[in-house]
Amino acid sequence: MMVEPSAHPDGDGFAVIVSGLTKRFGRVTAVDDVSLVIPVGGVFGLLGPNGSGKTTMLSMLAGFIGPTAGAITLLGKSGADGRRAARSGMGVLIERPIFWPYLSCRDNLKCLQGVYESDGGDTEIDDLLATVGLDGDASRRKFRACSTGMKQRLGIAATLLGDPSLLILDEPTNGLDPAGIVEVRELIRNLCNDGQRTVILASHLLGEVEQVCDRVGVLARGRLLYSGPVAGMGAPAQAFLRTTDDERAATVLQDTGWQVAVQSADGLEVVVTPGDEWQISRDLANSGIYVSELRSLGSSLEAGFMEVTGGPEQNAA
Repeated sequence: MMVEPSAHPDGDGFAVIVSGLTKRFGRVTAVDDVSLVIPVGGVFGLLGPNGSGKTTMLSMLAGFIGPTAGAITLLGKSGADGRRAARSGMGVLIERPIFWPYLSCRDNLKCLQGVYESDGGDTEIDDLLATVGLDGDASRRKFRACSTGMKQRLGIAATLLGDPSLLILDEPTNGLDPAGIVEVRELIRNLCNDGQRTVILASHLLGEVEQVCDRVGVLARGRLLYSGPVAGMGAPAQAFLRTTDDERAATVLQDTGWQVAVQSADGLEVVVTPGDEWQISRDLANSGIYVSELRSLGSSLEAGFMEVTGGPEQNAA
């Protein structure tokens, strides 16, 4: 497993660069010498078990707390003054969204326009409410009467005021029912479809990272254990098959270049590029062996997580 280079000479093409980032609270080191680059565009997942340092890391990027040591570059700007300037191009949602309970969704956003000094007016609010699926009657519902999913979507709408280039979202699907989780995941993917906006998504859920993120950084006990493409962390994709002669099939497949990962009384598991499973049947048929069952097992992000962290996936739940 790998951690990608920690910096680029001029920062071009990167939304975030951190080098040697450390945060201590007394004797506790919450973030420990993390160096990381996050490219512009797409969704970057910050994955790790609860207590791994994800929220502390995001809070430093957002400027809510200062680092004990290390350097941060945001949207090409570094140093205290540069980071303050860069934060005008950022939207942040840490923990749960907090709004005025007796105001409607629309009026909450209007108030926040003033707080954030956004001059988009009613057009901006109409567009944001439509983007997060809170237009129409939902826009007039008081915040205290909104479901958890609606509150999360309104929180994301608030981060979009002023059309920021960088979004930081900390566990945005926490507490949602399955339908709400799907809605928020789809929304997050749609927020960076143009390739210009970068979303950093902190999560302790492997499935969420696999479905939403392009790249991922894995934190455990405050240290960065992996940084790179999501697919690069997963175990190779495999196919399961049963044949008319499994023992001979294993030999034929190995002789024709396939990697047989598992050979048991139940059948064979073969490492395969997704979409190429049919070639297994062809190669076996050429040797007079016929497939009675063939199905894709996919890749395993869980196995990749275990390899990176040295622990079982439930440690990330």
